[in-house]
Amino acid sequence: MKPTIVKTKKKVSAEQILGETRTDAILSRWRSSIWKLLWKDLLIYTILYLIIGLVYRFALPEEYQIHLESFIKYCHTQNAGLPLTFLLGFYVSLVVSRWWSQYCSLPWPDTIATFLRAVKMKEGGEEEARITRRTIVRYCLLAYLLCVRRLSIKLRKKFPTMREVIQTGLVTEAEAERIGEEDSVRQHGGSNWWMPLLWSTEIAENDVNISSAPVYGFIQMNIAGYRQKLTDVLTYGHVPIPLVYSQVVHLAVYFYFGVSLISEQWIIWRKPGDEEVDLYYPIFMTVRFLFIFGWLRVAETLYNPFGEDDEDFELNELLNRHFKVAMTIVDENEEHPELKKDIFWNQADPELIENPEMDIEEGFGDDKEDFVFK
Repeated sequence: MKPTIVKTKKKVSAEQILGETRTDAILSRWRSSIWKLLWKDLLIYTILYLIIGLVYRFALPEEYQIHLESFIKYCHTQNAGLPLTFLLGFYVSLVVSRWWSQYCSLPWPDTIATFLRAVKMKEGGEEEARITRRTIVRYCLLAYLLCVRRLSIKLRKKFPTMREVIQTGLVTEAEAERIGEEDSVRQHGGSNWWMPLLWSTEIAENDVNISSAPVYGFIQMNIAGYRQKLTDVLTYGHVPIPLVYSQVVHLAVYFYFGVSLISEQWIIWRKPGDEEVDLYYPIFMTVRFLFIFGWLRVAETLYNPFGEDDEDFELNELLNRHFKVAMTIVDENEEHPELKKDIFWNQADPELIENPEMDIEEGFGDDKEDFVFK
């Protein structure tokens, strides 16, 4: 059996590729862009700048204009020495690192489901074993929802009470009564989100097939690791970045641009030595505003990734994915594919076949030639 190259016409869209494909111009995007975050702020700031400039040029008498020009020069000199880049850069770096760590701390139930599926069951007890596996996975997902719901605005709005959680099917009314109302958000120890994981360990311990299986230790270890990851996520909500640090950074940025409304005014030329360029619109200050305020808005957007901004975590999609995949793993829906010899059988030096006619430099949207084994 030899592989045969089959020519096909196929286009790959950006939605089919995971990650950033950069198929369109970065600066022209709107969702999650700097334009969406800053257009209102920049508009208000520019209007304030122009109002001050018009008052300075046309409303003040010449004597007051001269006094204001001295003040403009003074503010320009003093404002230049503010260590804004250092303060803001360190703060944004801290927030971005914290944002990524929170996502990496979110646990996935796949490993627990895989180890449960690896347990060999006795004949005649398949249905009971399936109930056990599905119940353990369901409890893991329930603990996930109850824990992250304490942090996520989206999940809190979608599941404001345990009644809505019961309607999802993840928990029964009897189980919900044992867990409690789950109304406490800020208090340590005010939630029983960990209780379903405790039930999972007890079920695994009391099940003869699981407790006697070689993978029993791995199952209990992964349930404990699952709980530890949820605890790490919850810790980020209990211990935010110190308020004083955020206040210092915001105060520095707002003070800098507040003073810039005066210090960046173009001075009327009166004598040699004055600025010879006279512009009404602050071109370079606008660019500086986009850079620095954009930096600050990035930090504000990523500060709480469990909110409702464009870049916040899509927890609804994650929950749906975890439920679908984990339940599929522990179920016996279908047999694995039939075992057959692969096309590289008995080859001393097997190699993957590459299509010599394929131009790897072409873009994703161009026609490609796929190779299919026949």
